[in-house]
Amino acid sequence: MIVTTRTDPPATDSPSMGLDARQVWMLSLLTAALGNWIMYAATPGINWVIWTSCAAGALLLFIRSSHPRRYAVPWLAILAAIIAGGAAITADPVLLALICLSVILLLSLAMLLSVDGRIERLTAGFTIVAPVVAFGLALSESLHRVIDALNLVRSPGLRAMVRGFAITLPVVLIFGLLLATADPTFATWRNTIHDLIANWAFIPRTLFFLGMLTIVLGALSHASRGVMEVPFGIAYPVRSARADSERWLGSTERLILMVGVSLLFWTFLAVQISYFFGNLPSVTGSGLTFAEYARRGFAELTVVASCTAFLIIAVERYGQSDHRRKLVRAMTFSVIIAVLFLIGSAFHRVSLYEEAYGFTIARVYAQAYMIVIAVSLVALGREVATELQPPRLFLRTGITAVVVFIGLIYWNHQVWIAGRNIDLYATTGKLDVVYLTRDLSADAIPEIIGRLATLPEPAKSQLETAVKQRYLRPQADRWFEWNLARMRARKALGSL
Repeated sequence: MIVTTRTDPPATDSPSMGLDARQVWMLSLLTAALGNWIMYAATPGINWVIWTSCAAGALLLFIRSSHPRRYAVPWLAILAAIIAGGAAITADPVLLALICLSVILLLSLAMLLSVDGRIERLTAGFTIVAPVVAFGLALSESLHRVIDALNLVRSPGLRAMVRGFAITLPVVLIFGLLLATADPTFATWRNTIHDLIANWAFIPRTLFFLGMLTIVLGALSHASRGVMEVPFGIAYPVRSARADSERWLGSTERLILMVGVSLLFWTFLAVQISYFFGNLPSVTGSGLTFAEYARRGFAELTVVASCTAFLIIAVERYGQSDHRRKLVRAMTFSVIIAVLFLIGSAFHRVSLYEEAYGFTIARVYAQAYMIVIAVSLVALGREVATELQPPRLFLRTGITAVVVFIGLIYWNHQVWIAGRNIDLYATTGKLDVVYLTRDLSADAIPEIIGRLATLPEPAKSQLETAVKQRYLRPQADRWFEWNLARMRARKALGSL
């Protein structure tokens, strides 16, 4: 359910609102046209950061003029542009997909917060439904703008303007076709238009333009109209007397639960004390291979850590507070510390697995996730020390995740993965040529080609052949498709 409240008169009630409507339409058309030019059927590159920056800038322009104190929106717009810039840095398909989803989420949040930009509104529930709600609001606002525009067509001035365009376009078209026979540039434009019409290629491109125009027009209209919305009943939290009545979990139950979980975790750590940061398969009779130890250990310990964080949040949110508060808090800290040790163990297990079996993107992502969980647990400990505020905890966790994600984008971890796997060949005698050339993207090509001379035969020839087979004919990018990773890969491939 979306609750909307109009805080200003319709767009046709005053000259200033009419001016705002023209500005909204003009910026929406320009932004959609730019996106249609550099985004449609284009390889991800610098085009993503250009369009994202323009769209975010257009949104900020209306917010700055109508709502001067929307202080959360500029940060979301800046983050969207920074993350979109990763499309010009990496060629990793997984990262590109995550970049696209992140930009959509951040721009959706910026749109929804354009009418009320308080940080307190960034709750977990608000963020999860933000893209869906923003899409629905954009469609609704675009429909309002179209209806308003159709109503304005009834005025004599606009009718004269429409008739003028209707008369001018055929005349310009005829003259342009005649001039095309006298100038090669005009002839090229004529042939391009003819090809678009002849093979119906203009239809999907037109649909792409209309879809982008609908979204942009709705977002800018939402920011300029001043519509207050509460998507699905989700708003920033407000403390009330009813909140205490919702705390149904007694202190006795909380204490028993925390003591039980704490004893379990610390017993687990005590049993493993001899090989906690070692190798379980070396223990006689363990029955586990090295691979099973690292893989199973990571999965189980990470799941336990994640679930424990949610458990503590639920206990703090619905738990009653009385004279046992300090004791419950101490046991909660005990659980958090134990979970941090478990996260350290899981991180170490993945490191052992990498040193023995090679480095992969999935294992690097797993370690990045563990870093986020560890920082989130520290933030949760700070909340337990005072009073749990879920929006504040969610914001700190979100900031941590965004920082780690941006680090992965601009670090170029695939170069590091390729280099470490080639280094391991000297000790293990094994080189996964298929993974290096198939699963890694163009990000790793300069490192792979640069290290070919260090490899003995036949590994060198096998790796070189596999690289040539995959990147036999690298295509040149248009200017708006420029990508640093692909440019470096083409340069390195030229040396072969």
